[in-house]
Parts: sequence; C-alpha cells; structure tokens
Amino acid sequence: MSEISSASRISQAREAMNKRESLELRKIEDKTNKEIRAAQDKGEKEIHKIQKAYDLEIQKEASESNTKLAKIRNQWNKKIDDENKRYEKLINDLKTNQEDKITELQTNNEQQVSRLESKHQEYLERSRQKFEEEKAKLES
Repeated sequence: MSEISSASRISQAREAMNKRESLELRKIEDKTNKEIRAAQDKGEKEIHKIQKAYDLEIQKEASESNTKLAKIRNQWNKKIDDENKRYEKLINDLKTNQEDKITELQTNNEQQVSRLESKHQEYLERSRQKFEEEKAKLES
C-alpha cells in the first residue's frame, strides 16, 4: 500500500506541477499577448500618425499647386487681354487709315469730276461761240 500511496502522491505531485506549469504558461501567454497587442496598438497609432502627416502633406502640396496654377492662369489671362487690346487698337487704326484713304480718294475723284465738268462746260461754251461766229459769218 505504501507503493500505491507513493504512486498516488507522485501522481498528485505531477498533477500539481502540471497545473502550476499550465498556470505559469497561461500567465506567460497572457503577458505575451498583452505585449503583442500593445505593440500592435502602438504600430497602428504610428501608422495612423504617419498617414495623417502624409495626408496633410498631400493637401499642402495640392494647395500650393492650385495657387501656382491660379497665378499662372492669371498671368496668361492678363497677357491674352493685353494682346487682344493691342490687336483691337491695331485693327481700329487700320480701319481709320482705310477710311481716311477712302475719303481722300472720294474727295480727289469729286475734284477730278468737277474739273472735267468745268473743262467740258468750257469746251461746250467755246464750241457754241464758234458755232455762233460761223453762223454769223454765214448770215452776213
């Protein structure tokens, strides 16, 4: 019986030792799991922080790019407006010059027509006088 009680005690001691080891393993496992979770949380927070900084940097770059683009557009719009004004002035000057030339030509043409009419009237008058003189010679 002493062997049975000894075997029983050894069996109980083994069970107690197994329970202790199992408890210690659970504690170690829990501690390890907590450390892993803490490391994961810390990593996630770090990733979130980096992502937020990245997003802010992207927004900043986009804002700066939009500002530069707006500035360049304004400069080009001003250049286009200046060129349009210059071309309008050039066209108006050309129209004015053309109108002046047309007016000058009309005036010259009217003067020329007037001179021709005057010469024609003088010719007609001389011709009439010659006719009258010839008629008077024939009648006398």
